Amino acid sequence: MTPRAPSPRFWSILTVLIMTCSLALSACGASPQQSAPAPTQGGNVAPPPTSVPATAADAAPQATKRARLIFFGNLEPASIDVITMSGNVNERQVAAQIFETLVYMDQSQQIYPGLARAWKRSEDATVWTFTIAPGVMWHDGTPFTAQSVVDYFEYVRDNPVGSGPGTLKAVINSARVIDETTVELTLTAPRPDLLIELADPGMGIGNASYLKRVGADAGFNPIGTGPFKFKEWVRGSQIVLVRNPDWTWGSPMFRMTSPPLLEEIVFRFTSEAQTRLAALEAGEVDFVDLLPFQDVVRVRADPRFTVTGVLLPGMPQMNYMHTGLPPTNELNVRKAIIYATDKEGIIESVYFNMVEPAYGPLSRVFPEYEPALEQMYEYNPEKAMQLLEEAGWRPGPDGVRVKDGRRLEVVIVENKGWNDWVYVLQANLQAVGFDAKVLTTQGPSNTEAIASGKYHVPAMGDVFASASQMTRDWHSEGYGTFPSGHFLKGEEGARLDAMLKDAESEIDPEQRKQKYRDIQRFIMENALMVPIFELYFYVAHANDLKGFIVDGTGFYKYFASAYFE
Repeated sequence: MTPRAPSPRFWSILTVLIMTCSLALSACGASPQQSAPAPTQGGNVAPPPTSVPATAADAAPQATKRARLIFFGNLEPASIDVITMSGNVNERQVAAQIFETLVYMDQSQQIYPGLARAWKRSEDATVWTFTIAPGVMWHDGTPFTAQSVVDYFEYVRDNPVGSGPGTLKAVINSARVIDETTVELTLTAPRPDLLIELADPGMGIGNASYLKRVGADAGFNPIGTGPFKFKEWVRGSQIVLVRNPDWTWGSPMFRMTSPPLLEEIVFRFTSEAQTRLAALEAGEVDFVDLLPFQDVVRVRADPRFTVTGVLLPGMPQMNYMHTGLPPTNELNVRKAIIYATDKEGIIESVYFNMVEPAYGPLSRVFPEYEPALEQMYEYNPEKAMQLLEEAGWRPGPDGVRVKDGRRLEVVIVENKGWNDWVYVLQANLQAVGFDAKVLTTQGPSNTEAIASGKYHVPAMGDVFASASQMTRDWHSEGYGTFPSGHFLKGEEGARLDAMLKDAESEIDPEQRKQKYRDIQRFIMENALMVPIFELYFYVAHANDLKGFIVDGTGFYKYFASAYFE
């Protein structure tokens, strides 16, 4: 997407931003970096479950110029045990090298065999049978068998788990060993998109027996089956993985039958986008996530680097609205927030016209996307003020609206390094009479802030490859990205829950499409979120880094087949 020259509107918004941050409470934290937002994924329309045969591997490169890859991400994980980690994308990026999924999906949206070499499903998509790859070993040398897969699914069903396997927890009825290499998984409801869900890096087959034995320590010393083994984690500094010399059972997606050429992968993290970029340009690292938008054109022109941008499907970048906390428990207040939000101004001033506006809870790349939402709310601060007036919120002496002695106060939660738009949103809301504050959090503190249910407008986004995964972000069980207070209560909340469960088990494509469009309209009619923009995700890496594979979301990278030319 070619950036346009800044308009006069850009400079006026920038002035407001500077003034807002200078006057904000200490909760505002440092001035925002121009880094990309959070999780949401990439590629094309999510496909029906299909597979490709396990073809013979192509000739793999025989050598690598350098054996150590340094990857610079934006947020240090809290855990890298695939069963219990929260779902943070940086956690999944690391875990994807340590653990393997039953199936894989590449960026062309093809499903490949993984730890499962073959599979079949019942006509109603409730019974799935997987043939497990032979000769697989855990990193501690113990055999990986059909029983290992059964242990995993039973653990997910019976214990608290993270948001990856948590999406399947409620539908796992039973898992049983048919023979040494065959597993039968029975679900409580149809799951036509199961293969797409199982291909998510957050759905790697974790070591349930090890987790039972060591508990939370598994998150800091994980044992998987993947191409790289855990070596060390220096908190606040780096995570180091080393080559698994026994790994010869890799997915056909990697087009190789030998262990990785890379000897070591080092993951470093900082929320400061310019620090990551400076390290790349100085030759200190090989790969950076979340390239700052204002630097994309310049870095793309540098012959030392390759820059890639992908539209990531899932839930666009947005702000939830807490429906149980005054004043966002009022529908008119929530609608006023949407009308007051200048998405085009955000896109121009913060993201340099390199992203597109979002209009609802599902990315436009899905066939289930509801285009009618594009006409539902426009930027209209006058309409926002009218709605607030109708709801009884009158301007006070300092310009902040009041009702029954209460100020119109909302707190916006920012996850540092992901949600730079919140400062423009803050200014937009202040312009129509809100006392809007920004609470800056990072990593675990962001999880705690949102899960606490104390704040009105937390920023969020999600990365997934199937519309059925909307359930994890919108169902009242709150087992998705974070459990928070944005869900509707009472009869309306129960109705949304039922709509989500009904849609995710729908096998007929046309009925499924209509059900998800109904869900999107329901969410926006109830003003449960503030859509901001479709997430375009930019990465940069050294030009001589070759062979890595991007998953079906466009976000996660697999380095099993990577090498330096």
